[in-house]
Amino acid sequence: MAKSKEELELEQKEAKEKLEAILSSTAPKNLREGVSSGVSNIVKGAVGGAGVLVLLPIMGGAVGAKQAGIVGGAFGLAIGAVGGVIGGAALIVSGAVSGVVQIGRGVAAVPQQIIAPRKGKYWNEYDGKWVYSDLSQIAEEIKDVPEDNRDLLGDIEKDLDDGKKKQEGLVTEVADMFYYETLDVAPDADKGTIKRNYYKLARKYHPDKNPGDEEAADKFKVIGEAYQVLSDDDKRIIYNKEGRDGLQGQNDDEAPKLDPVILFTFLFGSDKFNDITGQLASATSSRVGDSPEVSLKVARQIQQRRVGRLALKLVDRIEGYVNVKKSGGSTDEFVAKWLAEGQDLSTASFGYQMVTTCGKVYNLVAVQHLGSLESGLGMPAMAKWAEAQHARIEAKKSKNKNEMDKLKAGMDMMKMAMKYQEQINAAETDEEKEKLQMEMQKAAIEVTLRLLWATNVVDITATLHETCQIVFYDKTADEETKQARAEAVQALGETWMNMEPPEGASGEEKDAAKMYEEAAFAAMLETIKRKDEASHGKS
Repeated sequence: MAKSKEELELEQKEAKEKLEAILSSTAPKNLREGVSSGVSNIVKGAVGGAGVLVLLPIMGGAVGAKQAGIVGGAFGLAIGAVGGVIGGAALIVSGAVSGVVQIGRGVAAVPQQIIAPRKGKYWNEYDGKWVYSDLSQIAEEIKDVPEDNRDLLGDIEKDLDDGKKKQEGLVTEVADMFYYETLDVAPDADKGTIKRNYYKLARKYHPDKNPGDEEAADKFKVIGEAYQVLSDDDKRIIYNKEGRDGLQGQNDDEAPKLDPVILFTFLFGSDKFNDITGQLASATSSRVGDSPEVSLKVARQIQQRRVGRLALKLVDRIEGYVNVKKSGGSTDEFVAKWLAEGQDLSTASFGYQMVTTCGKVYNLVAVQHLGSLESGLGMPAMAKWAEAQHARIEAKKSKNKNEMDKLKAGMDMMKMAMKYQEQINAAETDEEKEKLQMEMQKAAIEVTLRLLWATNVVDITATLHETCQIVFYDKTADEETKQARAEAVQALGETWMNMEPPEGASGEEKDAAKMYEEAAFAAMLETIKRKDEASHGKS
């Protein structure tokens, strides 16, 4: 018997309350309370209005760090990188972008939200309407399109390569050219050019692409060092005047430092995942130096190509499972194949975090979709899924977290810095003060990496969510195939999200997996929740 409108409204309301309760206990304060900031059009085109609303508060972590007065030094690069991931300061979000969701308009599930999916349509927040997907048409449209989008971005990249982007107020004669030559930029190059060249060169010499090559590893390390100096305004001024010798006091060997591999991965992802996530928006934006010349229309074109390719690849990945599922056979062979693929992906630098996160997104989006087919509502299924995942995360947490650990987990940079400052002021010896300052720097790096990771999780979540909608609502497939595809994606997600860390993983990698899991969970759940809310009230 079909549920009444009142029953559906109550079910939706209860589910939303459950999700809010879970998010209030897991999402960092910065993830839920927004601050205005720059968001590049490429990133906006990738994550959509709902995703932007999640990204803006994450930026609050970087703002909090600046307000706390702990930007600079060993981790100044990381704080700046949060802004770099999300985009250039010239692109200010004034509260909304085209098609942005308005949160807080009520919990009632309107008829169109129930009816449209049953007619084979999904809500496209970018176009602002319910649409069909057609994989045959998508395949035709992108077959001759360059995967690197050079037809859309080539002119901007050429200007950057030709050295046309200068930063005003900088001298052209400097004491030391080593870092500029390392990144192949002029002394008056702007930050966008520096970031683009860092991305290109670090990608070329990345350890994942050059296993066992010590020369490449050393080159990668120096490239990261050069970027850390030239992307930091204060360090760059000192370097220009005094060269590397002038930075000696700031590059204390005992001071905590960002691992260049972690930084690159959390900034740009991994090429090994291109068939799963495509090139992350942060990487695409870096290719053009976060240029404001990329219009939102072009950015959306880039994202449409990205999700179109990923949808076609996802259908290929699950096709065998779907066919066997429809015929009533065993799917074990395909699950084993997915597991092997996931294990291979997890061998990339911090690939385990990437593959388990992708698995969770696949699993949740499929659960949400299958739940909406049953009742017309996806949020109750989301709430049930989130409760189970939250319980698992809580069970793994240390029961004896101290206050500082809780502040780090909450990504509250300002409170953390204030707490450390109190302890530093109360310290009786210089040795105690120095130790606390080192601890504060290490904690700030950890929190900032969580912020970086959360920004990429929003992009991955928004992209895989749209990819799955295209696959689930493909009008060229019959209803049985659509159902089997959703079940296959759910199984794929479950396989990857429940994987164990790769054999031989270091203690540091295992600790990192736990450290960033909660940040990823909160960012992912918040993004999909808002995507679901975006379809409310749409007709």
